[in-house]
Amino acid sequence: MAFHHGTKTTRVAGGSVAVETVDGAIIGIVGTAPIGAVNELTVCQTTKDFAQFGVILNQGFTLPDAFDVLARYAAGKVYVVNVLDPARHRTTVTDEVLSLDSNTLKAKTKKPGLISVTSLKSGDTLLREDTDYAVDLQTGEFTFKTTKANLKATYIYADPAKVTEADIKGGIDSATGKRKGLELVRDGFNLYGADAKILICPEFDKTASCAAALATLAEQLKAVTYVQLPKDTDTSLSKAIQGRGPLGTLNASASSERVRHFFPYALGSSNTLESLAVHAAGLRMKTDTDNGYWFSTSNRQLQGVIGMEVPLTARVDDEQSETNLLNAVGITTIFNSFGTGFRLWGNRSSNYPTVTHIINFETALRTGDLIDESIRRTELQFIDRPIDDALIDSLIETVDTYLRALPSIVGYSVSLDYDTDLVDEFSKGHVPLMYEYTPKLPAELISNKSVMTRKYLVNLVSQR
Repeated sequence: MAFHHGTKTTRVAGGSVAVETVDGAIIGIVGTAPIGAVNELTVCQTTKDFAQFGVILNQGFTLPDAFDVLARYAAGKVYVVNVLDPARHRTTVTDEVLSLDSNTLKAKTKKPGLISVTSLKSGDTLLREDTDYAVDLQTGEFTFKTTKANLKATYIYADPAKVTEADIKGGIDSATGKRKGLELVRDGFNLYGADAKILICPEFDKTASCAAALATLAEQLKAVTYVQLPKDTDTSLSKAIQGRGPLGTLNASASSERVRHFFPYALGSSNTLESLAVHAAGLRMKTDTDNGYWFSTSNRQLQGVIGMEVPLTARVDDEQSETNLLNAVGITTIFNSFGTGFRLWGNRSSNYPTVTHIINFETALRTGDLIDESIRRTELQFIDRPIDDALIDSLIETVDTYLRALPSIVGYSVSLDYDTDLVDEFSKGHVPLMYEYTPKLPAELISNKSVMTRKYLVNLVSQR
């Protein structure tokens, strides 16, 4: 040490540190869009963000349809992966006859999502863009400067029907080493500092294999995947319930705390069917933002819903109602009773009724996930410090201070894990901690004991 005649200060960061709860209001969605980045993880929060993937609805493109629903809840963030590649998923239409509206001078192709217009003819005359017409490629609408007759168009359009389940599942591109499809959702943390906590794959989740891929990813990311049971004639109430068993033919056989099943489809305000799983994801984000991750989404209004594909009986005091029968086998549904509007109904994951531990409540699982990850991230600051009383006290006090302030639990304890051989663990460079907590649970059933008795007749006598 160099000679120093005087005084100096060395500042050392000691004691406990603050724990920041990780963000759980993030959806991961994989699907198809007529435009937008292909096989890139894009963050969206607003309708303007969603618009980069197109705004045409009910044309087979799953992302714009899902965004139309999610925008109604206007909360959280969305990690978006579009797998429709215009270079591969395209179809050519030759000499399609167009019908011109003489009042507006507009004509429209049968297929939207145009990639390019190869030729547009009026009879044998080849028309030129800008000179003779303008075209909106998304909608396939032509606007003419003057009236035209015998219109025929040859064009190429983005064809969502050519997207396969393999495209959705994705994987690693052998040529570039980049992730594609569902695999891309794993990049959320490295790219944006947080993982998606709710995973959805509208329409493609109708197959058991895709639902299984979602479940696997959810387990690895410590997320929850929302799986919609099929629509149209494929699913009835009885088939939905049977789908939970070994003889069922639907995508509802999972038994995992990280998978939730939804039935039936909701009917949106435009009189089209909308995935209840997508509604539930949007509602989960809104509930997280407005109330907290420990609040259930059950018994909350669905936005823009005017009906449901399969009518279900629903009474809060009827154990035999069809909504209750679905909840009893781990399927979340829509509750529509007298004067209630349309509400999401159900709290439990697909491991119910096989697993009766409180972890089958989604709120309990997500509370645990966010607590555990928040503590793990904070402990990075303590890694590789010398194991001594100061380190142990700091670690315990850090976790204790965090849990003490959490509004999502009703009690906790934290200490060294005395079930281990502490001397042996310390000698390996390991500091074993143990914390216990009880999450807040939803009041799924409120029971009343009604007692009829004659004993209060004495009040009539005492008043005289």
